[in-house]
Amino acid sequence: MTLDSSMEIVGNALDTHAARLQVHANNMANIDTPFYVRKIPILTENTAQSFDDILSSMRGGVIYAGVSTRMGGVTMSGVATDPTPGRRVYMPQHPQADAEGYITLSNVNVLADMADATLSSRLFEANLSVAGIIKSMQTKALDIGR
Repeated sequence: MTLDSSMEIVGNALDTHAARLQVHANNMANIDTPFYVRKIPILTENTAQSFDDILSSMRGGVIYAGVSTRMGGVTMSGVATDPTPGRRVYMPQHPQADAEGYITLSNVNVLADMADATLSSRLFEANLSVAGIIKSMQTKALDIGR
């Protein structure tokens, strides 16, 4: 793994956690929106090698040293909707009320989204630190080459 590929992995992680944070912010912004359904970001590992491929190669007698030379990191592959039903409230005067006079409130759990948003923010910061370390290593490598 080269320093450039490491920087690419960090860049993907920064993009992913920024998008993840945006999903959580959108959820919290819509906490009072009737019929809004909470979105859950889905993260996927970037790997060109599946677990089955690794097991097959191990069966064939090839053992890797633990460091893959292929692309790694994480991406946000999409969003899923939270299946938790929203609370139904009797509000017959509401313009979106059904025939029985009920509306369904948002199913956003502010505590879960705040915790996930905090985690996303911390992971973003951690990846920024890694980017700084990689930049420092590249600078040192250039100094050695002089």
